[in-house]
Amino acid sequence: MTLYGVDISNWQAGISISEIAAEGFSWVEAKVSEGDYLQDPTWLGFLASAQAIDLPIIGYHYAMADCAPAAQVRTWLAGNGGANAMIDFEGGGGAIGDFWALVQAFNDAGVNVVLSYLPQWYWEQIGSPDLSQVPGLVALAYPDGSGDACDLYAAAGGDSGEGWTPYGNAQPLIWQFSNQASVAGMSVDANAFRGDIDELTALIGDDMTPQQAQQLQDIWDQLRGPNGQGWPQLGHNSEGHNLTPVDALAGLITTVNGLAADVQTLKGATTHEPR
Repeated sequence: MTLYGVDISNWQAGISISEIAAEGFSWVEAKVSEGDYLQDPTWLGFLASAQAIDLPIIGYHYAMADCAPAAQVRTWLAGNGGANAMIDFEGGGGAIGDFWALVQAFNDAGVNVVLSYLPQWYWEQIGSPDLSQVPGLVALAYPDGSGDACDLYAAAGGDSGEGWTPYGNAQPLIWQFSNQASVAGMSVDANAFRGDIDELTALIGDDMTPQQAQQLQDIWDQLRGPNGQGWPQLGHNSEGHNLTPVDALAGLITTVNGLAADVQTLKGATTHEPR
């Protein structure tokens, strides 16, 4: 059995997670942070959307060798990256020693590195080191063309394609086989996993700690109301539905603006009264 997933970031801002799932994709890899200077603004939205429909999701950190490992992990944590991580280790990442230093820094902070995007071209560039202990190797090999992910995967050789060829004494567990797959109206990176959904979730784990999951649920409840049905104490719209805090605030702003206009009208009338 082969499952398909997508790799997204702020470059795909606005993409529909529910549509990704509806098109048959089984998981999402989404960017959380980069170096010690960037928290991806789309991560929390993607995370909430995936959690709302029980679509497995894991965040990734783009490694930069010129940033201290501990500082990179702090950036991840500040972005609410989760208990499990994928390291994106390619251009700018440094040598294999930099990779292991970053893995150690994540582990020291209580974050498990479960996937390692370390493409063969970069592995060769840094001297073809041993990768036998690298957690969850993710390989890259792109065929020509764009279009449906299943068609691209088949054209690239499918379950016998070059992306599954071992390197560095490690067997890739995930193959990123395209950067031009048509998904939910956008062109995205697409991945393949040879296994079932239970094996996939065992690999990437639950991306949030229980505390983070509860915090996310609390935020959802406050913004949308229990079960996303609004709050009855805030009133109802013209269709009889409960208002959310955003709906109520919008109504309040409209009321205040109307009162302000009335006050200005009264001031004008008072100013021009004869003495």
